[in-house]
Amino acid sequence: MKKIVTIVTILVFSVQLAAKEGMWIPMLLNNNIAEMQAMGCELSAEDIYSVNHSSLKDAIVSFGGFCTGEFISSKGLVLTNHHCGYGQIQKQSSMEHNFLKDGFWARSMDEELKNPGLFVEQLVYMEDVTNALVNSGDKFKEIEAALIEAKELDNPNLTYKVVPFFGNNQFFLLATIKYNDVRLVGAPPSSIGKFGADTDNWVFPRHTGDFSLFRVYDENGNAFTPAQHLKVNIAPRTPGEFTMVFGYPGRTQEYLTAVEMDQLVNVENARRVEIRDVLLSIMDSEMRADAEVQLKYSSKYARIANGWKKWIGQIEGVQFSKGLDRKRKLEAEFTARIAADANLWDKYSGLLNEIAVNNTQIAEGQLKRNEFIETIYYGMEWFSLMSQLQRAKSDVDMDVALVEFHQNYSRTVSEKTTAAMLSMALATFPDLLGDMDEATFVSTVHNEIDALVELATKDDSIELTAVAPTASNFNTSAFQAFYTVSPDNALLQKATELSAEYMRALMEVFPERNFYPDANSTLRVTYGKLEGVNPRDAVSYGTTTYLDGAMAKYKPGDYEFDMPAKLIELYDNKDYGQYAENGKLPVCNIASNHTTGGNSGSPVLNARGELIGLNFDRIWEGTMSDVNFDPNICRNIMVDSRYVLFIIDKFAGQQWLIEEMELITH
Repeated sequence: MKKIVTIVTILVFSVQLAAKEGMWIPMLLNNNIAEMQAMGCELSAEDIYSVNHSSLKDAIVSFGGFCTGEFISSKGLVLTNHHCGYGQIQKQSSMEHNFLKDGFWARSMDEELKNPGLFVEQLVYMEDVTNALVNSGDKFKEIEAALIEAKELDNPNLTYKVVPFFGNNQFFLLATIKYNDVRLVGAPPSSIGKFGADTDNWVFPRHTGDFSLFRVYDENGNAFTPAQHLKVNIAPRTPGEFTMVFGYPGRTQEYLTAVEMDQLVNVENARRVEIRDVLLSIMDSEMRADAEVQLKYSSKYARIANGWKKWIGQIEGVQFSKGLDRKRKLEAEFTARIAADANLWDKYSGLLNEIAVNNTQIAEGQLKRNEFIETIYYGMEWFSLMSQLQRAKSDVDMDVALVEFHQNYSRTVSEKTTAAMLSMALATFPDLLGDMDEATFVSTVHNEIDALVELATKDDSIELTAVAPTASNFNTSAFQAFYTVSPDNALLQKATELSAEYMRALMEVFPERNFYPDANSTLRVTYGKLEGVNPRDAVSYGTTTYLDGAMAKYKPGDYEFDMPAKLIELYDNKDYGQYAENGKLPVCNIASNHTTGGNSGSPVLNARGELIGLNFDRIWEGTMSDVNFDPNICRNIMVDSRYVLFIIDKFAGQQWLIEEMELITH
């Protein structure tokens, strides 16, 4: 009787989670659609993903391979986050035309700016090829290549790849198409698109207009016509209404054991936070003191700070939600179930212990490996440049790399960050400098970088080891040290195999659960509700923030909380056009959708599949959702579609873009 009660408890727990937790494969939504419809969804599984006719999936793109975007017009107009387009906006900027600071708006298609190297990629279809590949052993690569070759012969216009799911227990072949002409159409100033900057990053209440607009062109230079684009809903929202996020989440690790999660969160990530504390402090000080440095380093700073703040929230979130206790309870139930079944016991009785032992054997090397990555590879900005130069095939490649590097480089900043990171790195790698002292090394390396840049600007031939011997030797020595301390490949391979076995075991031992695969940068659907949260004692977040709240944060001239005069004027006059709700202008919302990195720029859709928001963040208390999703705490943050259109229309005066879209007012 006791065992039956336990199983029923798990069943109820699974149903509660399934309403919100999970990043589901769109091809397999028939397993979820009944629950989605019970929550209010008005679509069928075929409406969301179809290979026979256009469906919502045809409106979704992978933006640059690192974010998500969506078509919002029949003329290839793509909406994504400001922080997803940030690097391109920065590249298009100069001190004379600072599009990060002032924003950019093309007044016609002729004024849209090309972005070499930027692409969007669409999923055309996916196909389960597990039976052909599972247990194929040494023939895996051969069979995989044959599957792809057959597809290429059938349709050479698509790109094909095989992707593992469920820890290499299931395999899908993905057919995609890429578009390489993606032009910048519009972006608000950073005082809107990045309002709140690092102080507000990962937190709620939020008031950030985190969006930018691009347009996709076909190979003939014409605006691309997608098979489907999203309608934009500007009607009032209802707390509790169904929401769905469609996008390309990057990576999650939801099926770690308690031992693995403890090591990752409380040891490895805690150390990463310590290192980035130092690095970010230096960068922040220099950026606040010099406007040119701020322009050059804003993207670098944002990238480094993003992970730093996420890890802090993850550490606190796992502790607050008792994430390790939840893992241990699951493992206790796992052990009880296999103990009651002789067949399962024979297969899995030693599995958790094997994982723990292997994790211990890997731990020290993994920490040292991370030390290299954080202090040297990321911490010394010139280091990755040297790696790029050593791989360059010609002087032209070197020149391009050096000129691009120098555009966003300050010797003063680099010397200070290098000195601080070097001091940390030497504690783990004491022999890196040989007999040279730290101060001499820092000065010498930067003299060499200056010499390389000068040669590149003159188009002179570059003999790397002759011009930059100290930097070159350090690069080689550091990588040698990295490979020496990194965990043994056999142990890493064993960890992969044990993870795959644990995933198989969970699905076999808990057959009543509807498992979803970890995120792996493939197209996924997650669903939940527009709902607030009480994340901790005496703290409550409603579903929506308004422009009134942004004005309350306003600090004239502040790096993070300044506001454009035009926006203040619109607020003072309450000139919100058709985008207000009860006399107030909505800015951001939260919902219970399960998201992660890569979901940035993903559309948040209502029950009819209409765009109501643009996903861009998670709340601070829920950043642990990559390893420990708790439906009682975890919430995604979106910029309200009404605020996006208000900025385009009333603030920027770009009615021609509004006219391209299909607006829904009910």
